[in-house]
Amino acid sequence: MRNTLLLLLLLSGCASPSRGTAAREAVAETDTDRIVRDLCDKQLALLGEESHHGNARTVAFKVALTRRLVEECHFDAFFIEAGTYDFLHIQALLKAGQPVSEDTVAAAIGGLWATQEMAPLVPFLTARLQAGTLVVGGIDDQIGRGTYAQRQMARELIPFLPGPRQAACGAEIERHMAWGYDETHPYTADTARFILGCWQELEPVLAATPGSQGPLQMVRNLERFFTRQVARMSQAPVQPGDWSDYNGRDRSMFMNLEWLLSQSPAPKKAIVWLATIHAAKDLKGVDADARHVIPFGSYVHERFGARSFVLGFSANSGSYSLGSTTRTFVLAPATDDSLEGWAFTGHAADTRYLDARQLRDFGPRVARPLNYTWTTAPWATVLDGLLIFREEAPSRPAPRE
Repeated sequence: MRNTLLLLLLLSGCASPSRGTAAREAVAETDTDRIVRDLCDKQLALLGEESHHGNARTVAFKVALTRRLVEECHFDAFFIEAGTYDFLHIQALLKAGQPVSEDTVAAAIGGLWATQEMAPLVPFLTARLQAGTLVVGGIDDQIGRGTYAQRQMARELIPFLPGPRQAACGAEIERHMAWGYDETHPYTADTARFILGCWQELEPVLAATPGSQGPLQMVRNLERFFTRQVARMSQAPVQPGDWSDYNGRDRSMFMNLEWLLSQSPAPKKAIVWLATIHAAKDLKGVDADARHVIPFGSYVHERFGARSFVLGFSANSGSYSLGSTTRTFVLAPATDDSLEGWAFTGHAADTRYLDARQLRDFGPRVARPLNYTWTTAPWATVLDGLLIFREEAPSRPAPRE
């Protein structure tokens, strides 16, 4: 009898954990958990967002997701669609043993994301930057307003130029950074060409200067930026359907990603925060002008394949803003035949996550994850996963001090 009771206890003890585990898994299987599971073993997690960048629920979700990917999945790099220059400056400060403040990190991220939803990410990134457990970088070659790049960078780079070129280049570049143009001093293709020449002269000087890797990377980005400026301003008017400037920027962003990844001897697991139209794997199947875009994500997909993942976002209804501004727009409720409309048919939760298999099964369908304009595409060729909110909200500007 005693042996029988002991056997029953052992059997019940073995069975209980499995039932408890199944129950816990059933409770924990949220959209967020599914997304973390899909991203956790990837080397590159591209977190998209609608191209106006004014989506409060999307940004708040991405902030929380970033924390989980770093803390649970050991991602050790965070790169964002912001100017590379300020982040290179931050790396120089850290290398010199100088402190980096949260304000410095927030300025590097830029005014586009100066929102209450983004604010919790700043101390998270700053603490890990200072601890040396997370690499943070910008992938864009554009110059943000109110940044180190606009206010200070040129004064640190121009002294590397020899002789009288310092004065000539310095004056024109400072005017550009302050946007001090008027009828007497207009900004023309010739102006952009002159500034480009200054950076082209500076590159070999920095390449031959020991310890100038950061400044050299800045100058190479400035060359790419002003090369596009010259090309665009020399073409009057810009021809319809000409996406060369846009595509050149995406190519430049991928070059920056490659450079950032090359700075570590060990492979990095990187989160890349950017607009979905840049993150997309392929846009050729989209029935809109965006089909002419050769996105950043296409280079990532070509090089990293299944080691990368593109997550997009959309909404069934709600409203959004233009970045961190107070200018808002209402989203028309999704139609029943759209991906967003179908997602909430008979679905009670506030979000609906469609994974790669579901996107493939749907085939071409009208949806609006790129810029809140209805577009038909085989979305599985564009994204690896799509999170749809029942209702989006406009970003709330961060309070001014």
